[in-house]
Amino acid sequence: MAAITSKAIPAAIVTTDKCFIRAYVPSDATAASAAANTPEISKYMRNTFPYPYTLENANFWINFSLSQTPMVNFAIFALDGAFAGGIGLIPGTDIQYRTWEVGYWIGKDHWGKGIATSALKAFSAWAFKEFPELLRIDAGVLEGNAASAKVLERAGFTKEGVRRKSICKKGKVMDQVLFGLLREEVESLE
Repeated sequence: MAAITSKAIPAAIVTTDKCFIRAYVPSDATAASAAANTPEISKYMRNTFPYPYTLENANFWINFSLSQTPMVNFAIFALDGAFAGGIGLIPGTDIQYRTWEVGYWIGKDHWGKGIATSALKAFSAWAFKEFPELLRIDAGVLEGNAASAKVLERAGFTKEGVRRKSICKKGKVMDQVLFGLLREEVESLE
């Protein structure tokens, strides 16, 4: 049996008909920085997702993701092995500890191929299985990001409301559309 080294590629946590999701490895940094380095992605992300997105940013994110316990941030790959994006969870705290937030992004080369919807649906099911205490997954979409709202709806999330003027991105105040997915909604689809 071959020894496992730090260079070993981890097994996928989920595989769909369009993509697979696995833990990051340091060698993903170059592809991650290339895929993320576009203003069309960063304009709908939190300010902590920079543009330009450098190799240094990718290395920082990968190291951060690998140091988390439990591991909740992962890389998305097309079935041919091309780096496609990222997906992860932010665990809730205090009285919302059973509600976690999901976030995701897909590089422009992979837009329009169904990868985001496929990844989100499978990742959500994985999260509910992996974390028994989890009751719901939330997602927030910045005003104007119709593509992400469609991804969430196609993945089974329900639009629950709008937080008016709750976001300020690069000096622009905007609304945030809220989506949610309950454990029993995923279980009823299986």
